[in-house]
Amino acid sequence: MKTIIYFATLLFLFTVFSCSKDSGEKGINKDASLPEALMDKVSGLKVINSSINTKRHTTSLLYGNQKAVDRIKTNSLNMQRGEKFVWITWSQQPDPNWFGAYIPGKLLSFEIIESKETIEYQKITGNGTQVKEDSIDNRRRIQVLLQQKMNVTP
Repeated sequence: MKTIIYFATLLFLFTVFSCSKDSGEKGINKDASLPEALMDKVSGLKVINSSINTKRHTTSLLYGNQKAVDRIKTNSLNMQRGEKFVWITWSQQPDPNWFGAYIPGKLLSFEIIESKETIEYQKITGNGTQVKEDSIDNRRRIQVLLQQKMNVTP
């Protein structure tokens, strides 16, 4: 009987002290959340791959529509009409809940490549309101994004 009371007391104390008053908003990474204006641009897209750049301390995700996924599976580098890619890059920040881990931090850039009549490239930087105009670097950036391979998942 003493053993049952002892374990019941331990279970009760463990439950009481493990509860947090700040359980609601604390678990949400607001820094990495996309602005409302950009949410519709990734709607319906699939994650193609992810990357971490330890030198620049960034984390990136590449999204694409079904046409883009099908082309990547064939290893073709020629973008077909109707394909869409979105490359999102965040800075890294230390994870407050896990020692030594890093999580996405502030949104750095949001790149969109669409194949319509021509290949259109747009880069949105910062908080989603600053559109970077065309530059010489765009063609190189398009080639880098089109050469991405699909992650292999079990």
